[in-house]
Amino acid sequence: MKNKGCDPDEILDMLGRYARKKNLQVYLVGGFIRDRMLRKKSRDIDVVMESDALSFARGFSAEYGLPAPVFYGRFGTAMVETGGVKTEFATARKESYPDDSRKPFVEKATIMEDCSRRDFTINAMAESLLTGERLDYFSGRQDLRNGILRTPVEPSITFYDDPLRILRGIRFASRLNFTVEDATMEGMRKNVHRLRIVSSERIADELVKILEMRVPSRGLLLMDSVGVLETILPEVHALKSQSSENCKELFPHTLKVMDNVSLHTRNSYLKMAALLHDIGKPKTYREERGKVSFHRHEFVGERMTYNICRRLRISEEHSRYMGFLIRYHLRPHLLAKENPTDSALRRFVKETGKNLKPLFTLAKADITSSNAGRIAIAVGQLEALERRALELNRKDRLSSFRLAVDGHRIMEIFGLGTGRIVGLVKDYLENMVMEGLIENKKRPLTRYMKDKKEDILTSVTGEEKNGK
Repeated sequence: MKNKGCDPDEILDMLGRYARKKNLQVYLVGGFIRDRMLRKKSRDIDVVMESDALSFARGFSAEYGLPAPVFYGRFGTAMVETGGVKTEFATARKESYPDDSRKPFVEKATIMEDCSRRDFTINAMAESLLTGERLDYFSGRQDLRNGILRTPVEPSITFYDDPLRILRGIRFASRLNFTVEDATMEGMRKNVHRLRIVSSERIADELVKILEMRVPSRGLLLMDSVGVLETILPEVHALKSQSSENCKELFPHTLKVMDNVSLHTRNSYLKMAALLHDIGKPKTYREERGKVSFHRHEFVGERMTYNICRRLRISEEHSRYMGFLIRYHLRPHLLAKENPTDSALRRFVKETGKNLKPLFTLAKADITSSNAGRIAIAVGQLEALERRALELNRKDRLSSFRLAVDGHRIMEIFGLGTGRIVGLVKDYLENMVMEGLIENKKRPLTRYMKDKKEDILTSVTGEEKNGK
């Protein structure tokens, strides 16, 4: 029976046997070697050979009854995936880049030339699957031991050719807690302007991966140090300019909130909401008679967040999620101080819906006093409120609450066309249900609307005028 191996070591053994059978030199390269030396597991295998790698991939799959390779013509690579292990095959190549693009001109090359084109020395090692020989032309093993991130060739060339490597370097340094070598750091700084040729989607993808880290502030501080933060997130960089003796500095506070959130979740978009939660403050900063205010900064921050998401091509779903959290991030604090009634808390839970728990996670993370006692009291109040909210939600299923009558029925009874008034009537009825004054069933709601039509319209139109 043909082998259907799905373990990385088993795949490597199969690759070695097939290479010996064909008497071809095949090299394991890149991140798999790095992770194995760091005793980290990886299910992504990259192999390079100086002969035709695509033909080798096709024969390898057929030999062991594996899925047929998927070929990527643009990159000249093939991918075989089995049991969650991805093996990418490539012919050794060297690259040259035009000034206005990350798409290289490609030529065949030796294994040494292939290693030299890679981003960092720790990713530029190769290992022969035929003989087991380790090729380390640029001292990647030593850099791994010393915790150093360094380019295999002149840093300015590495980052000029592919400026996305600047963000990749920040990600590697953050993830591994490595020090970026001085010349490499300077090469990053000199080529930050080149990020303009990188697609917004690739930048956003690297940003999300940096936020996945257990201590994401490391990556943000590096981004700031090399000029990336000002380039791709000027709204966050602007937090650095806002300081006052009467106001804690906004940038360190933001990093602390983000790290606090990271203690409780791996959700990168919740961490990004923490990163952006105060970006409205510089625009709303006021200082009068020694008192600082940022009135309505949460609404300004929400609008700015949508603009950032559009710029970075972040999905509508994630944009709405982050915008909601930023708009409402102060509400749990205000409610905790008020000790609201159950009916008021029900309205909040219904309004918050499935975002209840992440909103409380953000609110608790936002408490960053230097006084540990004050933090404990404030967090305790929020936790007590959260327990009440979750219990009400468990009993009443408020986060999935739906009014028993829809907008069409409201328009029919009140003789209304589509518009804001329909929504206000619906909100009014929902509040009546939340207060326990009407049963959430079609018949009693219909009867109530018909009996109290004028009173309801007077109430909601009065609210609309007051809102204006």
